[in-house]
Amino acid sequence: MSRNLAFSNAVGRFGLGCGAIDLSAVDDPRGYVRAQLDMPLTVPEAKLMSSSDQLQAMMQRRQIARQRREAMADTGSGNAKVKQDGAMAMAPGTEPSMAGGMMEPETAVTQAPTTKNPDELIAWLRLAAATKAPLHERLFLHWSNHFTVGAGKGKSSLTAGSFQREAIRPFILSRFHDMAKAAILHASMLYYLDNASSIGPDSKVGRIKKSGLNENLGREVLELHTLGVDGGYSQADVTALASVLTGWTVDLKPQSETFGEVVFRERQHQPGPKTILGKRYAEAGADEFLAVLTDLARHPSTARYVTRRMARAFVSEKVSDSLQNSLAKVFRDSDGDLKAVTTALIRSDEAWAAAPVKLRPPLEFLAATGRLLGQAPVRPSPKASLLAMGQPFLAAPSPKGWAEEDDAWVTSDGIKSRIDWAQQCATLNADHVDIRKLVDDRIGSYFSDETRRVIRQGESSEQALALLMLSPEFQRR
Repeated sequence: MSRNLAFSNAVGRFGLGCGAIDLSAVDDPRGYVRAQLDMPLTVPEAKLMSSSDQLQAMMQRRQIARQRREAMADTGSGNAKVKQDGAMAMAPGTEPSMAGGMMEPETAVTQAPTTKNPDELIAWLRLAAATKAPLHERLFLHWSNHFTVGAGKGKSSLTAGSFQREAIRPFILSRFHDMAKAAILHASMLYYLDNASSIGPDSKVGRIKKSGLNENLGREVLELHTLGVDGGYSQADVTALASVLTGWTVDLKPQSETFGEVVFRERQHQPGPKTILGKRYAEAGADEFLAVLTDLARHPSTARYVTRRMARAFVSEKVSDSLQNSLAKVFRDSDGDLKAVTTALIRSDEAWAAAPVKLRPPLEFLAATGRLLGQAPVRPSPKASLLAMGQPFLAAPSPKGWAEEDDAWVTSDGIKSRIDWAQQCATLNADHVDIRKLVDDRIGSYFSDETRRVIRQGESSEQALALLMLSPEFQRR
């Protein structure tokens, strides 16, 4: 049985690796992938908190902590009773901790215990292991990396996971404009790139507080989200777009009807017309950014940059100019329809003929292992494992996201960590799958004859599983 390249690309390049659930891809690899474009979008089964709920909970905790401090100051005793005011109270000494972009108390709460939120990472790994549309998850990962929000910065830490569920997942097969709007104007992005505190110098608030303009979000919208670094914009365009974005912030007033939601505050918005890429935009308040974004999404540089990044992420950094140009044309002609662009990528012969060369990022390595096992690899700890392998969950090192070069993850420490994790995972999970039977079955064509021979020579089921997980075919897509 020789290796089936089309099958390998169907479940690797356009999916999350091979498992028994992917057997239908063997006979018709392209049809297997194309069919997923028409499947309904799925979401994690776990009940995960929304961004607004997380922000509300944060403010409630802060209020309780403040009440505790005031009570202690009034009585001079650490045993003063804290007023509840209808909110949850934490036990003395309790500090909030981060868990997959969510805040959870580390110790039991008093008076009104609540149900612990499911883990964001585990919920996604379970979905990835069982979904019949792994293409959706590959797209989800790609666009989450395009519109990066990191969990290592202030309030964006709370909502990085919900950001991906709310601003990315619903739009992976919709218009680019709609995803960009949802992502850029999401609470997590506004906090991550400091726009929530950006105030127009000439606005009503700016004249009183003498506050300054923050250009972070304006710069990244142009450089990373739409036009690309070579898209033809100037520093003046960055400043003008940052001015357009002033006023977009998050309401953290507990008594407000929009508590925890993104709002536009005219009093913080820089007044007057702005000129971006040579076009003058009249003063229009909240509608200003929507008008600018419409033009940015339709700009030829955006079509070129967005599809070039997508082609390189899915196929190879050496993808041909022909493929990049054809995808950019589809993007322009369809007004940024991401389903049309994805369809064009899947129909491309280049995407099917190119050998798998990209080393899987650690998160995809875990997902592929779950698909192989038929269940999420929850042992050893996924979060600790990702940290050890250099890709801490929801914590990209910069707004650029995780590196996408073919060998970006080929480092001595990274490879050693993969080997260590594969051995631990195999020891803890080998009883979930008969590896020798799997590679001898129809799915065995995912692997080369040499890899199958090595796997069969494993002295135990644990060793056979580890050898499979560390094989070149399993490591690259």
